[in-house]
Amino acid sequence: MLQLISKIQHNTYEKSEFSDEQPRDVDETIRLIKDFPWNAERPLTDIQLTGPSVTIIDNDLNYLKLGLFFNGKFCVYYLDNHNHLYEYHAPNIDEASNLVKDFFDQALDLKPFEKHFFNIGNKPHFITSDFVYRVNPVRVLAFALMFSAYITIGLSYFIMHAMNINGGFSSLIVVLIMILMGVLFGYVALVNINGRNQYLQISRGNTVFSYGPDEKHINTYNKADVVELLYLTAKGDRDMGNVRIIFKNGEIIQPKMLIRDHELIQKFPEKLGIKVSYIHKTVFGESKYA
Repeated sequence: MLQLISKIQHNTYEKSEFSDEQPRDVDETIRLIKDFPWNAERPLTDIQLTGPSVTIIDNDLNYLKLGLFFNGKFCVYYLDNHNHLYEYHAPNIDEASNLVKDFFDQALDLKPFEKHFFNIGNKPHFITSDFVYRVNPVRVLAFALMFSAYITIGLSYFIMHAMNINGGFSSLIVVLIMILMGVLFGYVALVNINGRNQYLQISRGNTVFSYGPDEKHINTYNKADVVELLYLTAKGDRDMGNVRIIFKNGEIIQPKMLIRDHELIQKFPEKLGIKVSYIHKTVFGESKYA
């Protein structure tokens, strides 16, 4: 009997996050659909492509996704392998299941479906991401160039002023700036070399995540063991590498150059009850608030 890959998505999952992904025949797939906790998740869900759903993929990489719709109905999305999206509102689970049978039989009739005219950004709602984050050397280099530009512009005034006052003194300033720039690029290179093998695997719906300084030393953590997220903010920071994840046993990890700070915080849903604190740094000191 034909088996197709199917997978589920709950209301706590983010875009491209799925679980229980495996081959199933049509009867197993329909059982998966009817056993899904639709009624429990319906009140907490916005109607959109990412949400409580069951997604099926055929051998030609066409997708059929059964999700929620208004007034107790179900929304059936069909995404073909050319990225054309179609939508149909089934009045009940039985009619939606009949469309699943047609999909398995390669007999799905798209005439009742409404075709979307804009087909940008659809596929991430159907494909599965591994949610692995690693250091992007291009991002590090861009940060280094930006920071260097600030220093160069800021000190140019002093160079020009010094050259008008004293030729020997201006030469010394130029040498000092060259040394400063060398130290800066050396530091950035060191950060990139030391941190280039960092590994982070984390998604919003999964309570387990992994982090390590390299792929040979990866530890697995549970979000239930996290007591606080401490976000160190400062004016003009790059919104990356400023979040400390503090565990109940006192352990602290702080991923660097891997994921933006606000995105990392969103990986910990509010329902987990994890405290989020902010330390705002200024020239006058630090202030902490929740």
